Amino acid sequence: MFNKILCPTGGSDHAYKALDLAIDMAKKYEAELVILQVPYRSENIDALQRFGEIEGLAKHVNTEIDRLKSMDYRVTVATGSAFQDSGVSPQLLFELGQYIIDGAKGRAQQKGLENVDARLEAGDPADRILECIDAQKIDCVIMGSRGLNDFKGLFLGSVSHKVAYRAPCT
Repeated sequence: MFNKILCPTGGSDHAYKALDLAIDMAKKYEAELVILQVPYRSENIDALQRFGEIEGLAKHVNTEIDRLKSMDYRVTVATGSAFQDSGVSPQLLFELGQYIIDGAKGRAQQKGLENVDARLEAGDPADRILECIDAQKIDCVIMGSRGLNDFKGLFLGSVSHKVAYRAPCT
C-alpha cells in the first residue's frame, strides 16, 4: 500500500510518537522511511532556548546559547544562506538538527528498520516537507503536532496543519 513514508521530526515527544508509528508502518508495508528534519528558525536566542526546554533538548543547546548570550550575540548570516535572519548561529541550528536526525534514524534502526533515509534541510519547514513529498514521491506523511500558543501560530498556523492541508498524499 505504501512504498515511501515521510516522517518529519523536530525531536519532541509528539514527534517521537509519530516516528514510532512511521517505523511500524514502514515495517508492515516494507516501505522506505524518509526522516526529515528542518532546524527550528528562531528570531532570537531566548526563543531558541525556550524551544530547547520545551522539546527536552536543552542540555544539547544550553552551552552554546549561554556563550552567545554572554556575547550579546546576533548573527548576520552571509547572503544566500537558508538560515539568513534566523538571529542565532547557523552552526548551532545545524548541530541541533543533526542531533535530532541522528537520534531519529538510530531509533528506527534499533527497531529493526533498515531502509531509512535521514535528511537535514534548511528553510521553511512546511515548504521543505511539501517539496520532499514531491521530490521523493512520498505515499504517506506521519508527523506529530504540538499546539502553537503564540500570536504567530494563531495567524500563520502550524507546520502540521499546512502540510495536512497542502499535501497530495495521505
